[in-house]
Amino acid sequence: MVGALFGGWRWPALLALLLCLPAVAYAQQTIINVPSVEQTKDGKFFYLHESQVRSWGEDRYWLTTNFFTYGVTERFEVALTTYNIGTPVKANQAVALGWKTAQPVLENRLPKWEIKLGAGQMLPFNLRDGRVGVWSYGQASIRIPGLGTRLMGGVSHGPANLFGRNTTHAIASIEQPLTGLGNRIGGDFGSFISETAIIAEWFSGTHEFGDFVPGLNWHNDDGWVVILGYKFSNKAGRGGDGAIIEIGKTF
Repeated sequence: MVGALFGGWRWPALLALLLCLPAVAYAQQTIINVPSVEQTKDGKFFYLHESQVRSWGEDRYWLTTNFFTYGVTERFEVALTTYNIGTPVKANQAVALGWKTAQPVLENRLPKWEIKLGAGQMLPFNLRDGRVGVWSYGQASIRIPGLGTRLMGGVSHGPANLFGRNTTHAIASIEQPLTGLGNRIGGDFGSFISETAIIAEWFSGTHEFGDFVPGLNWHNDDGWVVILGYKFSNKAGRGGDGAIIEIGKTF
């Protein structure tokens, strides 16, 4: 049935072609909501607005998150973030200060794998009840040589004032740049494809962040980034599903 839906062997063959094309690495400060091992550049600011929208069914919503970061060094950044501001009013509306770092590992022995270990914390202040919590996470990441695919996995502990309950859970993401495909296409459209990546992220569990989100990330050399995704909630009934739109700029 799946094979018929996607044209038999054609879809798997196209996917294999995309993944096997040569790709080059590029940095982004965010996946979607899962922390990235990439850092805001030293002395640079990064701002990103996110809207999550569900305009159908009984569980309609429009929620916004705003990320603002500053690169203190090439490997350390500080952040100010607002969470879940919108309608209907959410119990986990919050503003948070925090930090993030990512350290290269085995650079001399395995340079093509771009192995990184990352960690960070956010200190959310709940705007509804005044509670303060600590969100902590650690992660490890590699980039597959030749494909350019970056894989990340880690563990996160979120507080009740942001995640809805105290929770320890897995986090994971994948990023597949389409640089090689764009280079083969050529022209203006090829340049656009070269600046695009297929991405996906996952928070395990049924807390407020518990979702699987696939999407596309576009960025250019001027520091603009646009992300389009769709959120599949881990909760029963899938009432939290919705579209995600993000736009950001490094300056």
